[in-house]
Order: sequence, then C-alpha cells, then structure tokens
Amino acid sequence: MLAILRRILLSPLLRLVWTLLLVGALNFPLRLVAPDLARSPNTSLEGALRNAVLYTLVLALTVRWLEGRRLREIGFRPAAAIPDVLRGIGIGAALLTSVMGVLALLGDYAIVGWAPLLPGTTRGGLLLEVLLTLLGAAVFEEVVSRGILFRLFEQALGTWVAIAISSGLFALGHARNPGATLMSGIGIAQAGVLLAAAYAATRSLWFPIGLHWAWNVFEGPVWGSAVSGIHLNVLVHAVFPGPALLTGGSFGVEPGLPTILLGSVLSIVFLVVAARRGEIRTPPWMRWLFERFRSPPAPLAPSSAPAPSVAAPAPGGSA
Repeated sequence: MLAILRRILLSPLLRLVWTLLLVGALNFPLRLVAPDLARSPNTSLEGALRNAVLYTLVLALTVRWLEGRRLREIGFRPAAAIPDVLRGIGIGAALLTSVMGVLALLGDYAIVGWAPLLPGTTRGGLLLEVLLTLLGAAVFEEVVSRGILFRLFEQALGTWVAIAISSGLFALGHARNPGATLMSGIGIAQAGVLLAAAYAATRSLWFPIGLHWAWNVFEGPVWGSAVSGIHLNVLVHAVFPGPALLTGGSFGVEPGLPTILLGSVLSIVFLVVAARRGEIRTPPWMRWLFERFRSPPAPLAPSSAPAPSVAAPAPGGSA
C-alpha cells in the first residue's frame, strides 16, 4: 500500500505540483529578506539573474529530492556546458541572421544607422548589461519550459504531447508582452517546439540555452528588432517597412513568416535526429495501453495442400 501511495505522490504530474509549491516556498523568504530584488521586473538585469538562480535551484532540489537524481543526469553535465552552449549559439545566430537576410532580400528590413543611446550610457556598457540580462532570461525560460515542464510532461504523456503542451505554455507566458497578437502566440509556440526538439535531440539543457540566448541577442541587440515586444536596440537602428505578416510587427520578427518557416524546418531536423537516436519517448502506461488494444494477429489461413491418404488394407489378408 505504501509503495503504491509513493508511486502516486511521485508521479510526474504530482511532481510538477510539488515543484510549484517549492517555488512559492522559496519566494516567500526572498520577499522578506530582499524585497527590492523580489520586486525587480523580469526584464531587468537583477530580475533576470534572480529568476535564473531561483529556478535552477528549484530544479536541482526537486530532481534530487523527488527523483533521486542530479542535474548532470537531466541535461546539465559540466563537461558539456561549453561545447553545447557554443553549438546552440552558432545555430541561433545563424537562424536569426538568415531571417534578417530573407527580410532584407524582400525589401522588408534595412539598417539605417547606429542605435541611439541615452545620456550617460556607453554602447559597450549597455551591450554587456543586455547580454547578461538575456543570458539570465534564457537560463530561466529553458529551466522552466524544458527542464521542468517539458521533462515532466514527457515522463507522464510522452514526447509528442509534451512538446505540444510545453510550447503552448511557452506561448502563454509571452501573451502579455507588448504588441502580443494571435500571430505572436503562434510564433512563440513554434519557437517552443524548436527549443523542445533541440532538447529532445541532445538531452542537454545547455544546447537550448545557447540557442535561446543567441536568438534573443541577434534578434534585438545585433540586428535591431524588438525581442518579444521589448526593444533592446544596442548596436543598430533598423526599420521594417514590410507587412507584419512578414516582419512580425511591433512584437519583433518571431511571428513573421520567415522566422516561423525557417524555425519549423530546423525543428523537423531536430525531431528527426531525436527519432534516430531513440529519444522520442513513450511512458510505460501508454505502451501498456497500446499493447492491450493492438489488433490481434490474423488467423492462419487453412493449408491448401491435400490431406495425406491412408491406404486401405488389401482384401484377403496378408500375402
């Protein structure tokens, strides 16, 4: 009886509940000890780094206490940190640069000069602050969306359902950003699919962190687009004269068709890699269900060969 109760209490979906309760438990003393830090907006440097540290701690504690595992076993291997982050950065930079290249070829993107600076700021100092802020945001969002949500939903419902749910929640988390629309929700959901597929293909959280960070850096500070509705122009001032269907409008290029199409192609590549590596997972209960309802094998067809004949005894007895 106790074993059954333990299995229920430590089932993936209930572990998600315990994880959320732990977040609340850690936030409470933070508000008492450092109220200014607790109130810092997520888009500030302090808020982004706070979220990254807090949710990484939550992931480490829940993985250790509820699963008996360590962070290295779920995608935070120290030896893989530098190579996987660099690979993610390379792919994210190439993706967003390709998007801007397509928009430029269509006449829907142009650089018109350096980004203006506020008095008392320097371009180098501002760039460093933005890079650190976006790094904290990437760690926070990947730990929550892939390390916690995708991973637990995958254990409970399988890889495909986990990708759908976690990418939908990822989009919902950006629904209140400035300039958010239905198309921005579709664009962010597609980005969620891409990042979940990147994690499934590599089983490394470092890889989607690098990809996510480079996506935001090259979208905003480098090429001058808004990043999920937030303006982080540091290097260039750019204009996007084309229709919002292509450029994404005031939200940034995420909802634009070039981003969605190129991101979808890359998502398919990662999913193919994941399938070839055997990383598309099905939970035990689902495999059991498939076995139960699998069609029974077709009965063997009767043999068409003639039955062997039995020789009748010769009349008159033996010779």
